Amino acid sequence: MTMARLGIKIAAILFSAGLVFTGVALFCHERGIPALFIYLITLFVTGAAVFILIRLFVTPLHRLSEGMEMIKTGNLDIRVGMPARDEIGRLSRDVDRLVEILRESQESLYRMEQENAGLRMAGVDLRDREGYFHRLFEFANDAVFICDFEGRLIDVNQKACMLLGYSKKELMKLSFLDLYAEPSLTRPQAAFKTGRETASVRYESVFRRKDGSCIHVEVSSSPVDLKKSIMQSIVSNITERKRIEKSLRESEEKFRTFMETASDLMFITDAGGMMTYVNDAMANRLGYLKEELVGQPLRDLFDKESLDEAKEIRQRLLSSGENLHQLVWETKTRKRVWGEMKAVGHFDEQGRFQGIRGIFRDITERKKIEAVQRLGEMGKMAADIAHEIKNQLAALTMRAQICLLRPSLSDELRQDIGIILEQGEHIDDIVKRLLKFSKPGEGQFVDVQIHDAVTQVLRLVEKQYATHNVRIEKQFASSLPHIRGDEKQIQEVLLNLLGNAYEAMPKGGRIGIVTSLAGDMVRIGITDSGMGIREGDLDHIFDPFFTTKENGTGLGLSVCFGVIRAHRGELIFESEPGKGTTATILLPVSGG
Repeated sequence: MTMARLGIKIAAILFSAGLVFTGVALFCHERGIPALFIYLITLFVTGAAVFILIRLFVTPLHRLSEGMEMIKTGNLDIRVGMPARDEIGRLSRDVDRLVEILRESQESLYRMEQENAGLRMAGVDLRDREGYFHRLFEFANDAVFICDFEGRLIDVNQKACMLLGYSKKELMKLSFLDLYAEPSLTRPQAAFKTGRETASVRYESVFRRKDGSCIHVEVSSSPVDLKKSIMQSIVSNITERKRIEKSLRESEEKFRTFMETASDLMFITDAGGMMTYVNDAMANRLGYLKEELVGQPLRDLFDKESLDEAKEIRQRLLSSGENLHQLVWETKTRKRVWGEMKAVGHFDEQGRFQGIRGIFRDITERKKIEAVQRLGEMGKMAADIAHEIKNQLAALTMRAQICLLRPSLSDELRQDIGIILEQGEHIDDIVKRLLKFSKPGEGQFVDVQIHDAVTQVLRLVEKQYATHNVRIEKQFASSLPHIRGDEKQIQEVLLNLLGNAYEAMPKGGRIGIVTSLAGDMVRIGITDSGMGIREGDLDHIFDPFFTTKENGTGLGLSVCFGVIRAHRGELIFESEPGKGTTATILLPVSGG
C-alpha cells in the first residue's frame, strides 16, 4: 500500500513537471520567445523536479537502506526514524519500532539465557548440597529419625539401624513410638505435642532393640516442617553414660555411708576455709546441727590455744600437701575436745588450691587416761617424797620439842621453836595429803547412802557459810540407790568441793547441791555463783601442785580426782568465768 502511494506521488510530480514544461513552451511559442530560453526553462524545471525527487525520495530511501544494512549486522542501537509525515517517514518509524522490539527481545533472550545458566549451576549446586546433606544424614554419629507428628517414620539413617539392630526396611515399618521400652508413652507423646508448639524438646528415655535388649537414650526432637507436620529426632545412646553415673552414685553413696557412719570427725572446706560438708559424728560430738556448721569458717571451732596453729594449716598444706596436727576444738557449749587432725589440700587441674579435706580423731579420752597415768606416776613419786619428808619431819619435830623442855631457853627462842613446830604441823598436813594422793583407794568400801553422807557434811559447814552470806540450796532426788565406797573419803571430797565453792564467793552467794540418778550412776552436782575458772586453767585443775590460790598446795582437787577414780567414778568440772562453776560427781550404784 505504501509503495503504491509512493509511485503515485512520483508520477504526480513528473506529470506536474510535464504540465509546467508544456505550459511554458506554449506560452513562449505564442509570444515568439527564442528556443534557447525555452531550453533553459526546460532545464530549470527538470532540475527542480530531480531535486524534489532526490529530496523527497532518494535520500530517505538511501538512509533507510543504510539503516537496514546496519540492522542486518546485528546493530540494534541504530535508529532511522525521520520526522516526515509521509509514507517514508512512517516506514522509517516502523523500522525503528521493529528494531526496538528486536533489541528488547534480544535482551530478554539474554536474560533468559543467563537465568537458565544460573538455574543449571544452581541445579548442579543443589544436587551437590543435597548429596552433602544426605551424607551428613546417613553417616551422622547419632541416630536420626524423620517422622510426622503422629510418629510415622519417613526416613532413618544408618546409625539408627545399627543402634536398634534393624534393617532400614524393617525399621521403616515401625512407628517411632514403637521404639520406646517404657510401659507408658506419656513422655514421648508429650514431646510430640511440645514439638508442635516449640522449637525443640530434649528428654531421656529407654528404647528396646530388635533383640529385646534395652538401651538408655537421649532424644532431641525439633520440627523441620510445620506445614507438613514433619519432625526430626536425634537419638544418642547414653547407656554407658548411665552406667558410669550409676557407678558414681554407688561410689558416692559408699563414700557418704563411710563418712556418715565413721566415728572420726570428717569435714570438707572450700578455698576460703568455709565448711561445705561435715559428717554426723562431727555434728554430734560438737553439739551442732549439720546445717549450723556448713557455711561456717573452720577456724571458729578452734580454741584460743590452737587458733594460731590453725592459721598455719593452709600454708603447710600448700607447701607439703598433707599435715597431721594435735589441736583442740570447742563444742557448742564451749567444752574442749582434744584431737589429732589429718588434713590434705585439694587442688584443681591447674594446681589452684580448692580447699581442705580433713579427719579429726577425738583423743579426749586418751588425754584423760594419759592424765590419770601421769597422776599415778606422780602419786608414786609423791609417796616416796612424803615418806622421806615424814621421817625427816618427825626427827625435826622431836628435836624441837626436846628443846622446849630446857628451862634455860629464852622466851624469844621458845617463840621461834613454836613457829617451827607450827610449820611442821603444816608440812605434816601436806605430807598426809600427798599420801592420800598416792594411795587414794585405801579405805573400807561399804554400801553408802549418798544423802546421808551429803547431809553430814552440810551440818559441818552450813553455819560457817551462813555467817559469810553464803546460802546453801538443796534439791535431792526422792530416793537413790546405795553406792559402794568409803564414806569418809567421799565426805572429804564433798568438803573439798564445797570449800572451793565457798572460797570462790568472798562477797557471798549461793551454793546449789543437786542429786539424781543418771542411768546406773548416782549424780551429785555442786554449783556456785562465784567468779568461775579461767578457760586456760580449767584443763589443769587436776594437775598436782597446780593452784590459783595464794596459800593453796595444789593437791586438793588432785586428791579428789584420785578418790573418785578409785571409786570407779568421774569428777567433771564445768565453768564460765564471771558466772560460776559446777562440779559433778558420778559414782556407780552398788552392784553396778
